[in-house]
Amino acid sequence: MEILGCLLIGFLLAELATMVTTLYLHRSSTHKSVKFHFFVEFVFQLILWLTTGINRKEWVAVHLSHHSNTDKEGDPHSPVLLGFWRVQLGNVLLYRRAARDPKIMKLGERVNLSWAEKNLFTSPLLGLSIGIGMACLIFGWWQGLLISLFHTVFYLELNSLVNAYCHLWGYKNFPEADAFNSKWVAWITGGEGFHNAHHYKPGSPKLSNKKWEFDMGWVIIKTLKFFRLAETK
Repeated sequence: MEILGCLLIGFLLAELATMVTTLYLHRSSTHKSVKFHFFVEFVFQLILWLTTGINRKEWVAVHLSHHSNTDKEGDPHSPVLLGFWRVQLGNVLLYRRAARDPKIMKLGERVNLSWAEKNLFTSPLLGLSIGIGMACLIFGWWQGLLISLFHTVFYLELNSLVNAYCHLWGYKNFPEADAFNSKWVAWITGGEGFHNAHHYKPGSPKLSNKKWEFDMGWVIIKTLKFFRLAETK
């Protein structure tokens, strides 16, 4: 496989992980705006384990801390306070620092881990190792490593983009709310770029507000609802 093909697969994996992040970690686990069928949740948990190694309680706690102190002291990753590049390039380090704060971690106590998360998906390192091993087995050892590396970097930067760019630039549908909207960020993050609308109404499963705004995450939720695999408020 050529290098370009590896980068394309890495990009698609990063997009898959980003979609699961917005649907499951953000809209469902954190803001409780959508509830998925237990089988869909299991698939989401498996994808996150193999591709990100994210601890769901930690993610929820850090994000709730962000909402409680948006762009003020106590916000774990505010570009207003820390600067764009520190958040864009170092968001994962800011996340890890926040995850070591006991006060912040108390916010994650609302998350009830599933049986699979308690018994199968317990080791982030094991999950990532299996994911990388599968990529090497399917595509070849150096191709698998390149795919995994590009996927990881791109996924981290996509998440950072929402926290960094959308708190500094864009447009607002709701001037009284924090953050900004960005159509191009929304296109590559499953709708997360509509950050101003999200801060205005965090409990909404739909992040877009105008007819010309496209929220791919909402399209997937509506599709799952049609098949009775999801419920919204």
